[in-house]
Amino acid sequence: MDKHNSIICENNIPIVIPKRIIVLAGHPDDEIISCGGTLLKYQALGSQIIVVVATSGVGGYAKNNQKEGIINQRKHELDSVRSSLKCEIIELEFPDMDITREKISKITNLIRDIKPQVVLLPHHSDFHRVHRNLALISREAIYHCSTGKAYGGYDRNWTPLGVYYYEGPSCKFQYIESSVFVIVDIADFWEKKKEIFNIAYLTQKEVLERVMEWAEDTAILRGNEINSSYGEAFIPETTYTPLKLLLV
Repeated sequence: MDKHNSIICENNIPIVIPKRIIVLAGHPDDEIISCGGTLLKYQALGSQIIVVVATSGVGGYAKNNQKEGIINQRKHELDSVRSSLKCEIIELEFPDMDITREKISKITNLIRDIKPQVVLLPHHSDFHRVHRNLALISREAIYHCSTGKAYGGYDRNWTPLGVYYYEGPSCKFQYIESSVFVIVDIADFWEKKKEIFNIAYLTQKEVLERVMEWAEDTAILRGNEINSSYGEAFIPETTYTPLKLLLV
């Protein structure tokens, strides 16, 4: 590294490691299924991982008398993820994901306080309303962090070096109009990702099998696109946050 913080390379491109990565998840488990390999990879490289879970995921019950059990189950699953992933988990416990000033303020100030170099979030075209609204809330929050003083932002501007949308079962990137994809090589972390998901969500057997089938097929596809065995895809958001840190 020279005095300009630059480095000349020919073949082996060095990885820039963000100090802090925030993952915004609509439900418990979104962070593992969509970008768990990337989180494990960058954690191993030295990044601090903060998972922000917007809702408790209690919408997953079929009968009213199952609701309390689902709440306790989700908390147990989050504890398992926290232990396995060795990350910080912030539970916002929003009762719904309607777009409100209060939610925008909460996430805006969370980003200002944590100062993440990288933010990972669901795509705003996601078919699931919780994911889609979280994306819209988070996009506005990032806009306020980067450019404005709204919601108590005087002298607290923070612009992440990279904001990325992650892929998920309800938002498959082959249906998204975008010519720019970033694919992270997770070949060394796929088995660990699968292990964590299987341990953390053991009680959701039907969902587990269906989602893991999608995850493995997609990870193989993304890996093939970069001549690797497994990968995870992301779409950069650059409207108010120019991409300065590339995930690899």
